[in-house]
Amino acid sequence: MLAILIGGLFALLFAGMMLAIFFGAQRAEEEFKERAREAQEIREQAARIPRFLVVNRPTSPRPAPPDDALLWQVQQYLEAEQTLADEFVLQPSIESLYRESGRRITTH
Repeated sequence: MLAILIGGLFALLFAGMMLAIFFGAQRAEEEFKERAREAQEIREQAARIPRFLVVNRPTSPRPAPPDDALLWQVQQYLEAEQTLADEFVLQPSIESLYRESGRRITTH
C-alpha cells in the first residue's frame, strides 16, 4: 500500500513538472511572438517617417567591361611576383626577399 502511495506521489510530481515545463514553453513562445509583432510595428512606423536626407537615385548602369591592356599588365605583374616567390622558396635570403620584380602596373 505504501509503495502504491509513493508511486502515485512521484507520478503526480512528474505530471506537475511536465505541466510546468509545457506552460513555461508556451508562455515563452507567446512572449517571442509579441516581441516580433512589436518589432514589426516599429519597422512599419519607421517606414512611414519622411526621410529628408535620403537620395532616391536609380541604380547606376552596369560597369564597363575591364580593359584588356590593364588585365594583361596585372597578369604579367602577378607572374613576375610568383617567379620571385618561387625563387625565394627555393633559395631563401634577405636579398631575394626584398627584391622587386621590376614590373609596375600603369594605367592610361
